[in-house]
Amino acid sequence: MAAEIENCIRAFLIGVETAMDYEKHDNALASRMRLLDKAADTQLARELMQLHKKKCTECQEDRLGCTVRPACKDRNFLIMLIELGVEPPDLPSFCYSQYLDQVKRFIIERKGRDMIDRKIPIKDLLSVLNMGSIRQFTTRFSKIWSRSSTVREDNVMIVIGDELLFHFDFARGIVTLNPDHFAIGDFHLLKLYMNLLSEHNGLTSRVSDTTRNWWVMSLDMLGERSEDELQSLSLLLDNRIESMNVSSSNGGVSLQIEIIEDGHVPHFEVGDLKRVFAFASKPGRETRA
Repeated sequence: MAAEIENCIRAFLIGVETAMDYEKHDNALASRMRLLDKAADTQLARELMQLHKKKCTECQEDRLGCTVRPACKDRNFLIMLIELGVEPPDLPSFCYSQYLDQVKRFIIERKGRDMIDRKIPIKDLLSVLNMGSIRQFTTRFSKIWSRSSTVREDNVMIVIGDELLFHFDFARGIVTLNPDHFAIGDFHLLKLYMNLLSEHNGLTSRVSDTTRNWWVMSLDMLGERSEDELQSLSLLLDNRIESMNVSSSNGGVSLQIEIIEDGHVPHFEVGDLKRVFAFASKPGRETRA
């Protein structure tokens, strides 16, 4: 009996090892790190993968622990692997199954912990939601959600509804659920998000690229804001914007924000833009004539 149990455990561990073949993605991780020289980054990436592979194996042996309290907080290592392009068959299988179940419950039932910046392969998101296509996804949820908006350009589609936000990247085959710390690194992406959030919040907005990396966006606000309120927004945006101004004209109030994207951190993020629109759409004092 003891030998049979030992063989079962060994078979299980071999299955886990086989399923977690993500060390071949060392170079992908190293290219994202860019901390030291290429050789040093590659070595560090390889060691990190090896350490987490051992950690993943031990975590999945404890099924209960992996379900309710995974060894990597919020399954961040799993999400990193998805971001790097590791295919589902090479992911830690039990952890991934629990993750997909949590995603489904959060989207359908709005149960469980909030999910921010969660990455999911598009095909697996559709599968776990029992949907056969993107068209079915947008059609069904547009009927379920009280209000929804969608924008699409080339390989990017962004969908928002009932406080859920989905960023589909069809070129990479990955969707980001509730992007927040998601860098808006180019003007076209900023314009897409501006169009989406303007429609969803019923606001008029404008955005222009004064130069290749100098962008100016304006939003018509619902009433005036106090200096304290403006200061609070400025603090939320921290140093990710160049300037912020408020102007009044024709009985209205406009919020203007300038962004300079120079390729260095901190980048202007989707969460920043959502905060700007939440600020602009909040009822304020009536505009003085």
